[in-house]
Amino acid sequence: MVKVTQPVDSAHLPPKVRELLLARKTARDKHDFALSDQLRTQIAALGYLVNDQGDDSAVLKLGDKDTKPAKNFLLLFGSGEIAKSSVDIYRRAFLAFNKRDLRISLITTPAGFQPNVASVYGEIKEFLLTSLPDFNLTVDIVMANTHQDASSPALVSRLSGADIILLGPGSPTYAAKHLKNTPLLDKIIELVKNGSTLILASAATLAFSRYTLPVYEIYKVGEELHWLDGLDVFTQLFAPLTIIPHYNNTEGGSGLDTSFCFMGQGRGTQLLSLLPPSTPIIGLDEHTALLIDLVTHNQTIHGKGTIHDLTYSKNRI
Repeated sequence: MVKVTQPVDSAHLPPKVRELLLARKTARDKHDFALSDQLRTQIAALGYLVNDQGDDSAVLKLGDKDTKPAKNFLLLFGSGEIAKSSVDIYRRAFLAFNKRDLRISLITTPAGFQPNVASVYGEIKEFLLTSLPDFNLTVDIVMANTHQDASSPALVSRLSGADIILLGPGSPTYAAKHLKNTPLLDKIIELVKNGSTLILASAATLAFSRYTLPVYEIYKVGEELHWLDGLDVFTQLFAPLTIIPHYNNTEGGSGLDTSFCFMGQGRGTQLLSLLPPSTPIIGLDEHTALLIDLVTHNQTIHGKGTIHDLTYSKNRI
């Protein structure tokens, strides 16, 4: 892994580092390179790297893994969390942290029922590591596939120190069922309230909503239209939201309307009518992200599409 460093103006260096740099310059001028190397080591121990460039030296700050991020966000993807179009979205958020050493916990619960769950989240890990080389990322895949896993103290402890927590594809109802009332969910909320960033994509956006949509159960099994209680995490972090990812999905082609997260607009309208009129609902397009600053509550939209306020749609139709 390449160690990312940041150039530092001499005026912003700690006094001790400036003192050692002056002593090192004197040693170099006297061609005492043994002493110069010793002083370089002392400077590195204080968290700075000396990069000699001819007669001049640049000073760079080493890793900052113990620094708290300057910002914390709720980042919601309608889809495309590992698409090329998402790289700039991640970079925009990560740059706002004002740190380069970032620890990411990938939590597998939404896809915990899938035999290839390790592969699914392994692909996300590989994407992050290869697509964002300008950050020093440490990515830990937390295999929390069941309620029992999510209740394990040893597993939950692995999230300590995470700057970013990410949950993605799978089943929203499976994720909600196996994370509900668990120490793992409590830990996620605690970390985000204390400065970590929560990234949710696809199924995870529904699972963490006030209400969650049984996508597989309706679309694949044929159950009646209904909603289930979600984890309602957004209420604790920002506002009581229900997110509909894949809002403008077109996978069904001309013969099948798969918008509204594979429900189609007709069934989507019926589903909206089942919720209280005041329920805040947002449709989130494919390859689109909603970035929410959890301190200022500023919201920005990024990617190929947009968001749709569906809160009062049923009253307008």
